[in-house]
Amino acid sequence: MSRTLGTIVNEGYACVVTEDPDGRVHFVADADIDADGANGQNGGPVAYTADDSGTDALANAGMHIVDGRVVCARGWARSIVILGDDNEPKVFPGGMVASMTWYRHPGKALSDPTAYVDAESVPYLAVPRLIVQNTKGVVRGCVARASYKGKTVECVVADLGPSKKIGELSIAAARELGIASSPRIGGTEQPEVLYELWPGVVAAGFVLQPA
Repeated sequence: MSRTLGTIVNEGYACVVTEDPDGRVHFVADADIDADGANGQNGGPVAYTADDSGTDALANAGMHIVDGRVVCARGWARSIVILGDDNEPKVFPGGMVASMTWYRHPGKALSDPTAYVDAESVPYLAVPRLIVQNTKGVVRGCVARASYKGKTVECVVADLGPSKKIGELSIAAARELGIASSPRIGGTEQPEVLYELWPGVVAAGFVLQPA
């Protein structure tokens, strides 16, 4: 018998997260675009730059520019960007401000921009914390899938969303589904994307990483 893991009320609707007896977790939600991890490691554009010309706005990652420097405007920004010795976002050669995903490739340093999952080239999901807290199987690195208007894309769970954010896809996943993929202006506000994941089942090319 299926069980309800929880209900998230936000963005104008209630999203019920369900777990089936076979372990599949699923819900229907909107789609915000996640740019985290897009650090140019696969030849694509970077999410965040020192002049705010990246694919995503610095403000969306809790940062802004003060006196020509990128600083964290919100405390949570320090959990999603690589920091310098001054505890502010580190600017890499070329002006990149490197962002992190919840999933980090084994054997790579926290300070390595290539350690994280590239939102530009890898279809991934960012899941609500509620799922991680209420399922038995390991979520980070597990198999996932998103479906929208007859299109489906196979994904990995590579990022963790805020407690009140529901549907969230990487740039690459949105692109494959035909959803406007710009982190600045893309996504869909309607709850019309089906999200599915299988905690404990590892996605190809990844490993399961317990929270």
